[in-house]
Amino acid sequence: MHRFTLLSFLSIATLGQAATLYQGATIVSLADGDDTAVPGWILVDDNGYIEALGSGAAPEAASEKASESIDLSGQIVMPGFVSGHSHLWQSAFRGIAPDGELWPWLDAIHRTYGDDFAEGDLAAVTTHGALDQLVHGVTTTYNHSHWLDFPAELYFEQFQAEAKLPQRFVYAHCLPLKESPAVWREQIDTYFPEVQPAPDAPFLGLSLNVRNYGSEETLDEQIKLANELGLTYQLHYLEQSSRQEGDRAEWPSYMEHKVVGPRTTFAHFIHTDAAILKDAAAAGAAMVWNPLSNGRLGSGLADIPGYLKAGLGVGMGVDGQASADISDPFENMRMGLYATRMQDENADGLQPIDMLRLHTLRTAEVLKVDAYVGSLEPGKFADFLVIDPKSPATGPVWNPASHLVFSCSSANITAIYVGGKKVVEDGKVPGQDLAALSTEVAQRIAAIQERQSRN
Repeated sequence: MHRFTLLSFLSIATLGQAATLYQGATIVSLADGDDTAVPGWILVDDNGYIEALGSGAAPEAASEKASESIDLSGQIVMPGFVSGHSHLWQSAFRGIAPDGELWPWLDAIHRTYGDDFAEGDLAAVTTHGALDQLVHGVTTTYNHSHWLDFPAELYFEQFQAEAKLPQRFVYAHCLPLKESPAVWREQIDTYFPEVQPAPDAPFLGLSLNVRNYGSEETLDEQIKLANELGLTYQLHYLEQSSRQEGDRAEWPSYMEHKVVGPRTTFAHFIHTDAAILKDAAAAGAAMVWNPLSNGRLGSGLADIPGYLKAGLGVGMGVDGQASADISDPFENMRMGLYATRMQDENADGLQPIDMLRLHTLRTAEVLKVDAYVGSLEPGKFADFLVIDPKSPATGPVWNPASHLVFSCSSANITAIYVGGKKVVEDGKVPGQDLAALSTEVAQRIAAIQERQSRN
């Protein structure tokens, strides 16, 4: 008996009295130890948790417990994607600086428009970015927020906007480094509620956007606060190729100041060396791989197979829409897998099932939210995608995992569920006018450009 079937039998005894039964779809659970992809069933309770799942026809006990049964025959069900590194507010700046590496790109967006945002702008563009990710299949995101030259009341629009949406998120808070640690604590206590993860609660946790520039004292204070509050934190590090030597030279200082530990995640982390990789893996740190963004900015290709062999935790992210330009995790997986195969000149390394798990369960593990999301297992939130490989037509399905990675795109998603609720159907989000939002964002960006031109 394989693990997928075993889970279903172990869970039947604890089924609740009201649930929805999804039957007939090919289920790709992505749970550890389960590489199967076979027709099966999922029972979701009315609170939004997965009660049970299994292969074949649903057992009588599950059918009797269900108040509704939905036939998904011919479709594929998989966990919602998780993005371990994103900047939602950048959704309105796609295509900017097309010939720029990281630093010129930053000049074109952050350092050009950073002080031209007005009330409501960050809320609108954050909403735009989050919903764009959601309709592309990203049900959980890590929003690496930015605090440029925004007043505090504008900066916090990013969090407040996300909290109103169905997409789950971990919020990487950007500390105002010009203020004292006492102010940092006060703002955290004021603006961020206590986290109580639940199927209907989008906020999964607070993290810190630790900035590794400025004084060593400031860096120490950021790490100290993260440790005091028990928060994860993420740093941009070893991204731009032309700065890699200088970036690597900072590593001894990171180790000395205890920046590297089990709550540390490095975004990009491309240009490592053997010593850095060994230290990071031994410390229990992790990295987030962003293939689309790394390709767009010419940043380079991280040695993901080597990182995994060394024991480093690896997740995946779609990064900001201004550096990856699209939020499609299918394209992200393809870009990463094909690039590693081109570099290695073979196809026997990372496989499609590995890529699917990297962009779901492994990323959830990196973010410390795998108890709730990242795979389809009893007790986790019912966050899943329904994918129709026939619309648009992608050909016969020989191997479901391979087909998802090689042949499908977000266009094949027919429905998205978060906490057992359908939050996307045929590219539309109930309760959200995406066309009106796009018009509003375009108008706000035009006003930002006008204000910038007067400066």
